[in-house]
Amino acid sequence: MGNIWITSWRHSDIFCRGILVILGVLSVYSWYIIFEKLFIIRTAYVKNRYLGNLILSKKEIKRVPCPLYSIFDYLTTLIRYNKFSLEMSKSYIEKAFIKEQNNLEKNLTSLATITTVAPFLGLLGTVWGLLVSFINMSITGSSSIKVVASGVAEALITTVLGLMVAIPAAVGYNFLKEKIKVLMDEMEFFIPHIEQYLNEIFLKQNEKQK
Repeated sequence: MGNIWITSWRHSDIFCRGILVILGVLSVYSWYIIFEKLFIIRTAYVKNRYLGNLILSKKEIKRVPCPLYSIFDYLTTLIRYNKFSLEMSKSYIEKAFIKEQNNLEKNLTSLATITTVAPFLGLLGTVWGLLVSFINMSITGSSSIKVVASGVAEALITTVLGLMVAIPAAVGYNFLKEKIKVLMDEMEFFIPHIEQYLNEIFLKQNEKQK
């Protein structure tokens, strides 16, 4: 298998080599996004669960770097600066919730773009390689099956690489979207408890000010 890649690289022109390099970079970037998001989601899940248990038990809330705490911190900041109201509490929570969802989904658009673009880049390299191969055949006047087969095989390598980049990116995108949805659903379970917790803080603060 290694010889196929090396041979194809050696026989490719500057255009096809450029496409192979771009596809290689896209592959590395897509795997980076996948592993980074898996780590972020797993960490968020564990820390959200810990903070949620604190809220359910009505214990003192500790600073825990996770999406659920970011929502809590945003709302307590509004209370601290007298910008919070019971009538608007649901609206504030929804705004903070959407912001955290957007943060979790950051770079997933890039993964979706790679899924779409990689096969087309591979196809472009293949079409270009076939074009060059047929031009060489017309120049040399040789239509030997060996010449044709060799040129076609070298041209198809970009399509192969394009699919090898796109398939893991597509699987990773759908898997991560599902994991984020599960995480957000679990966060949504704690939202009413956060709202109740904050309302109590808000009422206590108003009593002190009176």
